[in-house]
Amino acid sequence: MEAAVDVIGIGGAGGFIASSLYKGGLPPRVITRGAALKQLRETGLTILTENRRSIYAPINCVALDDVQQFAPLVVLTTKSYDVPALLDEMASRLTADTLLISVQNGFAAYDAICQAFGPERAAMGVLYIGARIVTPGVIDIKPGIAQLFLPSTHRGRLERLSEVLEQAGVEAPLVDDIERRMWMKQLFLVPFAIVNTEMRQPIGKVREDPAARQRWGAIAHEVATIAMACGISMPLDPAAESLAVAERFDPQADSSFARDVWAGRPHEAEALFAPLLQRAHQHGIFSPLLEETYHQYVK
Repeated sequence: MEAAVDVIGIGGAGGFIASSLYKGGLPPRVITRGAALKQLRETGLTILTENRRSIYAPINCVALDDVQQFAPLVVLTTKSYDVPALLDEMASRLTADTLLISVQNGFAAYDAICQAFGPERAAMGVLYIGARIVTPGVIDIKPGIAQLFLPSTHRGRLERLSEVLEQAGVEAPLVDDIERRMWMKQLFLVPFAIVNTEMRQPIGKVREDPAARQRWGAIAHEVATIAMACGISMPLDPAAESLAVAERFDPQADSSFARDVWAGRPHEAEALFAPLLQRAHQHGIFSPLLEETYHQYVK
């Protein structure tokens, strides 16, 4: 039986979404490679949560090169910097009505899908989850927030996906204001990524540090100013709203951006900060903290 949903990538986001779909009764096909693919085939997908181990097996999994045709819904969970090349590889094997769902941090992946295939083939997902790879195919998911907002503009295509995720305990509503939801995520994520990386401390320690909170709030204000210039309504107190989201996360959570920077791995600075600065420049908004951060991490 053909899968109704493909999940490409099995890192933190991919492991969370794939396991949630299994739990909700809509097993996806997982498309990955290397050690992760070997682990899925031999053992299954392992999810660690609060010292509990859940194994999802058998897993319908395959390498990208072996896919003859993609499912009607494809959830892209790879890093944003891999998305343009991935879309090129996928193009000849997509059907005319395949819907590509981006869940990456920031606007870059969604923008790339729109540029490659048009906005009618793209769905922006806004994902909140604390998760990380322990070893390939083994994902640690932090307790607490678990949300995936999806656009109501594709209701007919996404309603079942939303229902299945809700059955698995994920808050997954179809919303009319998906762009604002993404801006609200940036309001939290961008300060978190920057301050977490600089302090080398998890979010619980960041929340307790007055200087860190002040810097966090200043960055949140810059993000909100850009959003409002783009016609998006923002909270009256962006800093307070951003820090309120931080309170919902497990105190030991780190951002994926920070983990990549600390480990010397490729990171998503270009994808995370460049779309914000492009929008700022289009509207004549000066964002010194974001400019400084961009130039620090993008060589």
